[in-house]
Amino acid sequence: MTCGVPNLHTQILVCFTLLASAITVESRAAEQSPSSALPATVLTNAEQVHQLTREEAAKGQRVLIRGVITCALPDPIFNAAVVQDRTAGIYIDHWNPSLGPRPELGGLVEIEGITDPGEFAPRVHATRMTWLGTGELPAPIQPYWDQLINGSLDTEFVEIEGVITTVRADGVTLLTHGGKINVLVYGANGSTNGVALKPYEDALIRLRGCLFASWDRDTHEVNVNEIRMFTPEVTVVEQAPADPFTVIPKRVTDLLQFDPQASGLRPVKVSGQIVLKHEGEYFAMDGTNGFRFTPKETVNLGSGDLVEVVGFPSLTGPSPVLQEAIARKTGVAPVPAARPLDPTNLFLPENDAVRVRVEAVLLNLSDDRRTLELQAGLQRFIARLDGNIRAAVPEPPSPDAIRVDVVDVPVGTRLELTGVYAGNGGNRTTRADVANFELLLNTAADVRVLARPSFWTLPRLLTLVGALFGVLILALIWIRLLHHRVQQRTDQLQKEMQEHEQAEQQRALAVERARIARDLHDDLGSSLTEITMLATTSPGLELPADQAAERMETIAGKSRTLVNALDEIVWAVDPERDTLASVARYLASYTEEYLAGLHIACRVQIPNSSPAQMISGKVRHQLFLAVKEALNNAIRHGGATEINFRLRVANDQLLILIKDNGSGFDTSGYSNGHGILNLRQRLEQLHGRCELESTPGVGTTVSLQLPLPIPNHQI
Repeated sequence: MTCGVPNLHTQILVCFTLLASAITVESRAAEQSPSSALPATVLTNAEQVHQLTREEAAKGQRVLIRGVITCALPDPIFNAAVVQDRTAGIYIDHWNPSLGPRPELGGLVEIEGITDPGEFAPRVHATRMTWLGTGELPAPIQPYWDQLINGSLDTEFVEIEGVITTVRADGVTLLTHGGKINVLVYGANGSTNGVALKPYEDALIRLRGCLFASWDRDTHEVNVNEIRMFTPEVTVVEQAPADPFTVIPKRVTDLLQFDPQASGLRPVKVSGQIVLKHEGEYFAMDGTNGFRFTPKETVNLGSGDLVEVVGFPSLTGPSPVLQEAIARKTGVAPVPAARPLDPTNLFLPENDAVRVRVEAVLLNLSDDRRTLELQAGLQRFIARLDGNIRAAVPEPPSPDAIRVDVVDVPVGTRLELTGVYAGNGGNRTTRADVANFELLLNTAADVRVLARPSFWTLPRLLTLVGALFGVLILALIWIRLLHHRVQQRTDQLQKEMQEHEQAEQQRALAVERARIARDLHDDLGSSLTEITMLATTSPGLELPADQAAERMETIAGKSRTLVNALDEIVWAVDPERDTLASVARYLASYTEEYLAGLHIACRVQIPNSSPAQMISGKVRHQLFLAVKEALNNAIRHGGATEINFRLRVANDQLLILIKDNGSGFDTSGYSNGHGILNLRQRLEQLHGRCELESTPGVGTTVSLQLPLPIPNHQI
C-alpha cells in the first residue's frame, strides 16, 4: 500500500497539508450513505469537500464521511490518515487518541468533522470517529501521465508501473510510459526510505498505494517532476536482467516494425557507430540509419567508436532514442560516408542522427564564429561547431577540398558542410517532417568553400536598388498620369451611357404613349363617335318613344363599355398596380363582371397571397388582352354557359386556366381561327406559352403559362 507526504527536507510537519482532487473509486462498504437524514449543509462525501474553494473550506462546514482507510500516517508526526469513500480520498487530520484507536490500513470508519482549506487542497479536521470494522481497499487508479504530474490525484489510491532507473536515499526515479518521474518513498516512521527499493533497481515494477502530490510551500504550485508515497506495496512485473547485454539485439529498422513484446519499458540492444556527442547525448548510426542514446552513467566514447547500446526505446521523435542506456565499446572504424542532401529532402525524419553533406549559402555568422545561419534553396537552417568530441579515426580529407577557418568566411559564400543532422520535431513512424534541424560540426575542417560571394556586394546592391527606386518613382508618376486619363475616359463613357439610357427611357415612354393613344383612339374614339351618332337626330325629327328608349339603352351600354375600356387603360399604366397580386385581383374582378353582365355562371379561384413579383404595364396589358381573348372565344365560339377561371403560382410559373362547358372542337384539325393564333403570339411575346385542350360537346380549357420572374422587356 502507498501513502504520500510533503517534502521532509525542510519541515516534515507540513506534510499533513498535502491534498488532491478526487478520482472515483468504488468501495462496497462506502456505498451506504452516511446519513440520509442530514441537513443539506452537511457534506457527505469526499468529492464535495474537494470541490470547495479555499474561502468555502475556511468556513468550517460540517462533514460526515464513511469510507476505508487507504493510508495511515505515523504518529506522533502527522496524526492523520486518508479515508476514501465511493467518490474520492480525503485527508483527515487532528486524529488523536480521544477519537478512538489508531487508524489501520483497510479499516472501515465513519468520520465527522469540519472543513479546512489546508495549504494545498481542502481537508477535514476530525471531531469524531466511529470504527465500523474492516472494509475492502478500493481498486487502484492507473493514472495518465498528466494526472500523475498535475497534483489532481493527491490522496488517491493508485497503481503506477515503471522501471526503477535510479535509487536514492529519499526515493527512486521511475521511468514510465509517459516519462521519468521522481518518487519520494517514506517508511513507517515518516522518514524517506528509498534505499529499501534498491533490490528493485532496473526492474519493471508496480507501486500501489496512496499518492501525495509534491508542491512548493511558498507558491503552492505543484512540482511536476515529483510525487510522494508512504510504504508503497511493490509488485515485480519483470526482474532486472543479470547481464543487460544478453538482450536479443535489434537493428534500428526493427524498432519500427511489429513486435508483440515491444514496450517502452523493456530494454533493447542496438549496435552502431558513434558519429557525434552533443550536450550529453550521443548520435550513432546503424548502417545508414541513425539513432540516439542518453547514457545512464558517464561513458568515454569518441567519433568512430563501435558500440553496443542497451536502453529503453522512445519512438516519438525523428529517430529512435534509447533512454537510461548503458553502452560498451566493441571496436573502432572510420566514420561512415556522409549522405548528400538537397533542398527537397532537408526535412525528412530519416536524416536524424545521420552524417550528411549539404551545400548552402552563408547568411550570418555569430560573434563567437561557432554558429552559422545558412540557406539551401528556400530553406534555412543552423550549423554549429560542436568540437567537444575527439575523433577516434579522422576522416581523410578530400583531394579537392579547400578547408578554411570559419573566421575568414564572408557572408554570401557558398559552402559545403559535413556534419551530423539533429532534427527537432517530426516522427519517423508517422512520416511527419521535422520542424527544423541543426547541422552539428566537429571542427572547422567540416566546412569547405565552394564559391566566394559574387560581384554584388552590399554597396553595389544598394546603388542598384537606388536606381531601381528612381525608375519606380518615374513609373509611378507615369501610371498616375495614365490613371488620370483612364478616369477621364471612364467618366466620359459613363456620361454617354447615362445619355443612352435616358434616350432608351424616352423611346420606351414614347412607345407607351403611342400605345395608350392607339387604345384611346381605337376603343374610346370609336365608342364616343358611335355614342355621338346615336345621340344626334335630324332637325325636326322626333323619334317614337320606343325607339328613343332603345337608343338610350344602346348609348348606356356603349358608355359602360367606354368606362370599362378607360378603366383597362388606366389600370395598365398605373405603376401602383405593377404587382402579381394586383394582376390576380384585377383579372378575377374583370372576369366576374364581364361574365355577370352576360348572365354566364362564373367560378373564380386566385391565391390568397402571391410572390413579390413586379410586372410592368406592358406585360399586364398583354396578359389582360390574352385573358379577354380567351373569355371572348369561350362565349362567342363555344357558347359556354359556365366558365371557371383559376390563377395560381407553382414551380416558378404563373398559370391561368380558363375552362368552359361550351361546344368544344376537335383539336387535331382546328384552324388558326377563334383567336388561338392571337393568343399564342401574345404569350410568346411574354416568353410564355398557350396550351389548348378541347373535347367536342364537353368544353375547352385554355392554359396560359408564364415563367417567374416575368421578363419586363423585349415584348
